[in-house]
Amino acid sequence: MRVAIYDNLANSAYIEAKALRRRGVEADVLLDPRDRFVMSDPRWEELDLELPTERLLEPDALPEAEIPAWVRREPSRSSARAARYARAALAAARAPGAAALALRRAGPTGLELPLDREWVMRAMRGYDCVVTYGHGSALAALAGAPCIARTWGGDITIVPFADETAGASRRERANARLQRLGFGSCRRLILSEPRYREHAERLGLAAKAEFLPLLVDVERYSPGDEEKLRARFLPADDGALVFVPSRQDWRWKGSDRMLRGFALAASARDDVFLVCAGWGSDLERSQTLVSTLGIDDRVHFLPCALSKRRLLRYFRAADVVADQFTLGWYGGATFDAMSCGKPVLVHIDLERYREDIAEAPPVANVSTPEEIAAALRRLLTDPDERKRLGAAARRYILARHGDPLLDRLIELYRTSSE
Repeated sequence: MRVAIYDNLANSAYIEAKALRRRGVEADVLLDPRDRFVMSDPRWEELDLELPTERLLEPDALPEAEIPAWVRREPSRSSARAARYARAALAAARAPGAAALALRRAGPTGLELPLDREWVMRAMRGYDCVVTYGHGSALAALAGAPCIARTWGGDITIVPFADETAGASRRERANARLQRLGFGSCRRLILSEPRYREHAERLGLAAKAEFLPLLVDVERYSPGDEEKLRARFLPADDGALVFVPSRQDWRWKGSDRMLRGFALAASARDDVFLVCAGWGSDLERSQTLVSTLGIDDRVHFLPCALSKRRLLRYFRAADVVADQFTLGWYGGATFDAMSCGKPVLVHIDLERYREDIAEAPPVANVSTPEEIAAALRRLLTDPDERKRLGAAARRYILARHGDPLLDRLIELYRTSSE
């Protein structure tokens, strides 16, 4: 069985391909030729560095690193206009069926996606099973490749319904129709979060949809010490460190709730410090709030983004990790911190997702500033409780995001390739 995983948002495809290869599955990663976000670059997973946030859309900002040959990139292309037209003509000639199908389903604007990513479709045809994120399921459908579609968020919550939205552009409307084609044609639809189930039902695809969380590299994200890094932020050995890896975003992450909760918890202590990711749409608002709350001396916003190996070091250095407090589900940062054996503060809507959660994740499930403060007071004053919750978190990740999950994915891929 040869498997290709397309679209490497947050390096999910790269992490999964590595795990599959450890099991003897021939798995490749197909990178999206137009994705320039450094966090989608496999080097981001392998390097230990910090990068100024204004350079997150500059792949050339990353130093060279040894990346496996099974990570496939589109060959270099000229940017000249004449060359673009020539490539488009060649693409149409190579895949007339795909072009005709795109035109029929989405009109002339629907040709943009398959013509621009003709290399991706051509590569997909060489595999027994193609696993896709983003627009990948549409490309697989146009290429005639057997596909299992996986979701990361907007690809199922926003894109397929864009043509129902007033003011949508021609490209958005065309991509909505192609996305519905892709999801409708895929053999299975894997939902990475249970909150996406309602969107699968809206598309009429509930029968082939299944909730399976993202895979975690449990070998890399494991318990360990980082005393040197920890000492950068703690003036005394007996202090406590809280780390927030999520971007500063009040709507989607509840960053303001975390800052208010920390201020309440730390009001009577001078040995507790908060380190936050220093990027996001609400960074300035968060910095202003910190000043208003009078905790400038206790909060440090990192002036950079952290590559995944550097992020691992911060997880290990922290006593407590805090993720997000509004969405009602947990994502990659929570998974990785739990895998490192750290107690995590996060909001999970257990009532809404009870049918998909056989066992509630062992986290401090909080949402309001008052709840965050109460959980922090308990964890920061009780090392035994931190150790207990962290150990339970590690066991949970091994059981839900490790080998058993990989077994299920391999089973699905084999069935879809037959």
